[in-house]
Amino acid sequence: MKQFFLLAALLLQGTIVGAADLGTNEPHPFEQPSTAYLQKFAKPGEKTFVYERYDARGGFFQREVTPLAKPVQITSATERVINGVTYRLRGLTACPKAKITYKAQLWDCTKAVRDYDEAVYNTRTSVILCKTLVLKSQPGVPDAVSCFALVGAGNANDPYSVAYDDDSMVFFDMAAIGRNKDGKSLRPDLEHASDLGKQFQTDEAN
Repeated sequence: MKQFFLLAALLLQGTIVGAADLGTNEPHPFEQPSTAYLQKFAKPGEKTFVYERYDARGGFFQREVTPLAKPVQITSATERVINGVTYRLRGLTACPKAKITYKAQLWDCTKAVRDYDEAVYNTRTSVILCKTLVLKSQPGVPDAVSCFALVGAGNANDPYSVAYDDDSMVFFDMAAIGRNKDGKSLRPDLEHASDLGKQFQTDEAN
């Protein structure tokens, strides 16, 4: 399992950022946060959920910091239930193919998603940050978000790193980038991860 995460970290080229801290140290609606930014919300012996809202111009609007009361539920490749609230990864479509190549084997897509994200969210993380451009949630409509997790123990053997959920889902072919009515990408920032990940999908999965 450790080798699998290391391979993913190397291939994603920024999906998991280590001590070099390539992410931003300030609130930002789109950029990946640094480990230092997420560490500000970490509490000993407790998992923390941070929810940030930004306005249409990208200005920081609101932050909620709450303890993670129970394990994150992974209901699909694009939906996460955190503290009883459902969130949907922005601009992505879940499991474009029923079977994908995962850990060098053919897996059911949804089972692979749960295997990967259970380890990230419920085993290795101490802080989860989700960002949204939705200023006020609508009843029955999941907010569109991007989610990040601070993983690792913060020591020499297991340094802190940042797992970017959106990027991972696209890289592993667990989710597809959506298109608008004109065919333009809803997530141009993830196109590189999509292209990079395709080379690891076998013919059986395609």
